[in-house]
Amino acid sequence: MNKIINTIEKESLIAIMRGVPDDKCLKVAKAIIDGGVKILEVAFNPSDPDTIQKTSKIIRDIKNEFGDNILVGAGTVIYEDYLVAAYESGAEFIYSPDTDADIIRLTKKLGLVSIPGAITPTECKQALKAGADIIKLFPTTENDLGYIVNISRPLSHMKFICTGGVNLDTIEKFLSIGAIGLGTGISIIRPDLVESDNYQEITNLAKKHVDIIKEFKENH
Repeated sequence: MNKIINTIEKESLIAIMRGVPDDKCLKVAKAIIDGGVKILEVAFNPSDPDTIQKTSKIIRDIKNEFGDNILVGAGTVIYEDYLVAAYESGAEFIYSPDTDADIIRLTKKLGLVSIPGAITPTECKQALKAGADIIKLFPTTENDLGYIVNISRPLSHMKFICTGGVNLDTIEKFLSIGAIGLGTGISIIRPDLVESDNYQEITNLAKKHVDIIKEFKENH
């Protein structure tokens, strides 16, 4: 578990795979790996009644295909059956949009890294109290930088990831206020690029994100 948390802190970039057609997921995963991304979240889709079966298969297929080349977690884990399915598929961390103490406690019981979503001091405290390893501050945009600074000061023991407004122009801004990680999907895995099978451009975008993070860390 500590190895996973350390990887998140070291790499700082979590690519979010959401809404990618099933037959293109492995190609997208390869594209971001080629761009240097080391962590991938595969999101459940609550509006799809078959999401448990589909998402579980994607997680399993990516792990089987790429092994230790990428750390794979499950996202939008808002129900316990999603969590159990993710665990059984080999997911290594659980990424949620909300603070649900039952989900957090079960995540820890199953031995996975817990990254629940929160946005208020109360939610952050509740998540930490339930056993969360890292807080996913969500949704966050560039306009929320001051707010994030203000809530993280009294919660200085909190490790947090910013998700919702991460792109090439905001990476350094979020890192500069103490985020240990950044979650983004659309700024790398753009729907138009997936639709047109332009995996090379997905690789290029992934590399640009990775390079900015590396340069920031080298200079700070």
